[in-house]
Amino acid sequence: MSARTLILVVTAILLVVLGGCGGPSPIPRGGGGPELVDGGALFRYRNPGAKTVHLVGDFNAWSPTSDPMVDENSDGEWTLFYPLGPGRYAYKFIVDGKKWISDPTNPVSEPDGFDGQNSVVAVPNLADS
Repeated sequence: MSARTLILVVTAILLVVLGGCGGPSPIPRGGGGPELVDGGALFRYRNPGAKTVHLVGDFNAWSPTSDPMVDENSDGEWTLFYPLGPGRYAYKFIVDGKKWISDPTNPVSEPDGFDGQNSVVAVPNLADS
């Protein structure tokens, strides 16, 4: 078992165990990343120390200010629903206007061209199902 696989397995177990104890939210169904919902995706990012978090990606031309996320109850879980049609989208979170972070709950990624990784979400075409 590779170190990355072991880390993902341990993280998943911890999230399940702590999910009912006020700890981190469980990984959404499908192995992590945004939760696909009717009309788009619900993005989540946990960072209690963040003052601001923005969602950036293919879908908003990587605009660092277009899509602020919300921490509705000040628990450190930032969320944003984004309407997405069928397709494959690369994305990241920007914390406090400076730090570009790939989604720590999403194991699906691709090189970002800057020696890092973009997270990737795929929205299926339900008409093809």
